[in-house]
Amino acid sequence: MNGKGTLAAQSPLCLHMNNHGVEIRRFRQRLAWAALILLVLLLVLIGRVVLLQVFQYHRFRHLARANHTAIVPLAPPRGLILADHGQVLASNHPHYVLELIPDQVQNLHRTLRRLQQAFPIPQKKIQQLLHGIDDKPAYLPRVLLSHLTPDLVARFAVREQDYPGIRLAVRWQRYYPYGSLFANTVGYVGPVTARDLQGFDAHQYQYRHSIGVNGLEYSLERQLRGHFGYDILSVNALGDPVSTLRRVAPRPGDTVRTTLRLRVQQAVAHVMDKEHYRGALIAINPNTGAVLASVSSPSYNPNWFVDGISAKHWQELLRNPDHPLLNRTLAGLYPPGSTIKPFYSIDALQYGILPPHFHTYCPGYIRVGGHVFWDWYRSGFGETGLRKALAWSVDVFFYKLALKMGIRRQDQTLWRFGFGTPAPIDLAGSAPGFVPTPAWKASHLHAPWYSGDTVILGIGQGYLLVTPAQLVRAVAAIANGGRMPYLHLVKSLRNPNTGRVSTPHFPPARQLHIPAFALRAVRAGMRACVTSGTCKTVAYPGISVAGKTGTAEVPVGYRHGRTIYNDDSLFIGWAPYHHPRIAVAAVVEDGGGNAWQALPLAKAAILSYLRPHLKLHTFTNIVVNPAAAFG
Repeated sequence: MNGKGTLAAQSPLCLHMNNHGVEIRRFRQRLAWAALILLVLLLVLIGRVVLLQVFQYHRFRHLARANHTAIVPLAPPRGLILADHGQVLASNHPHYVLELIPDQVQNLHRTLRRLQQAFPIPQKKIQQLLHGIDDKPAYLPRVLLSHLTPDLVARFAVREQDYPGIRLAVRWQRYYPYGSLFANTVGYVGPVTARDLQGFDAHQYQYRHSIGVNGLEYSLERQLRGHFGYDILSVNALGDPVSTLRRVAPRPGDTVRTTLRLRVQQAVAHVMDKEHYRGALIAINPNTGAVLASVSSPSYNPNWFVDGISAKHWQELLRNPDHPLLNRTLAGLYPPGSTIKPFYSIDALQYGILPPHFHTYCPGYIRVGGHVFWDWYRSGFGETGLRKALAWSVDVFFYKLALKMGIRRQDQTLWRFGFGTPAPIDLAGSAPGFVPTPAWKASHLHAPWYSGDTVILGIGQGYLLVTPAQLVRAVAAIANGGRMPYLHLVKSLRNPNTGRVSTPHFPPARQLHIPAFALRAVRAGMRACVTSGTCKTVAYPGISVAGKTGTAEVPVGYRHGRTIYNDDSLFIGWAPYHHPRIAVAAVVEDGGGNAWQALPLAKAAILSYLRPHLKLHTFTNIVVNPAAAFG
């Protein structure tokens, strides 16, 4: 084939056919890409539908329902607090309140002005509401007026339709039936503040109106507060409720049964009130540490705090020189006086510092470093052993014992019996007291430790400070054979929804490993103190009591360059002697020159517990002869 033949083959028709084939291929490629893009878009669309309709179904269902529903939280009743025998110490009382729901009010300012014309709503309350209107969601109710009288309830009920967004509601308010009697143990609730929320989840209190502030109300806040319920309301386009779609009832808080005995608490408080005493008493079961009574006088009315204490009542409490807000059983700091002597005696016997049959002569004073330290009985007690020294609180005996022990052993004894550290208890606010040391005196007072400091520490004076809770725990160890119990007020918690009762577990008692001979000797001396010594007026026929009195000088001021002292009266003891069921520690501030003022308190506690058939007025008529008690 020649060149002409090749050119002839490339005719216009052949060229046209080749171009047509290229276009078909290009079209098919474009069609494939378009189909692929459509397929991807279709898969994306299907995936989105699956995501919305399946995986996010509940979320969008909730959002859709929210367009025509509102959720209103329902506050739970707070758990009850009971005495050991079931008497109610903290309860809940229903009362009517007038509430405003912001998102259901069309003109807030006009509505409030109209309400003020018809109902006694303070202007201050209106200003507070307007100032904090954005602090919470608009569908949550705000209280305008609480504790409505039946007359106000009736007046609003007949005109309720005139005030859209305003409603009557019933709320629970905490109430303390016994007033000041249990204020320092049960405590009180108050309005929720940022300070009160420290240590708690703030979200749990978004809709709550009160929180435990102190006492058991604070310590058991999580158990007492309960769990919120809610109403799901159907609302119209204006936000007005049409019907209730669903209700989840609130769950009340746990019911707390305490170890407190109402009768013992009342008996001691009656004696304190009758004699106008300022002081404290704590009574426990020495075997378990269960607190039977805890009285701090003067006290206060916890009902004042429930809705927020008024300025008048708050100033009244703050300006009271007797400090009624102080829980003296846990945080009152006192020189122990002669009530410290049994504890020194045990350690001195146990470590061979004091031979069991040691005797010494008491002329009524002792001279140390050129200074004379007098006995409380200046004529002296003559020949004295440990039993007589404890029974009659012979200071000279313990002056000499202090010098033999020395400050290092004294401090070890005090720390061993729990002084200098807070008494462990299921309440907040237990104070550590104070145990002085030579190092402390050098660093704080810039003075050396003298032998005279050791001497007066030996009779519970000087810089030593203790709490009644520490004293009762320490004397319980003498009563029960050497075990320092953990103090507690909570006996059980009952879930009102399930009926389940739980018992809290407390740390075991601390074993002091006191030898039997040391316990026998000190217990015998404390028994003799009641049968023939300084606290014999605490005795009662048929009840064997052991105890120890104390008188502590407390500086209260200066006059003419000299320190002025008042005397606190103290008592520690237990009963019955051989099988102890109650141990007590009592202190009366500014009691006088003898220790007798604390004895009626201790006697009232012991008799009211061990002799429940006695009439209550018996304890307010206990006659104590001041001349019969010293120490």
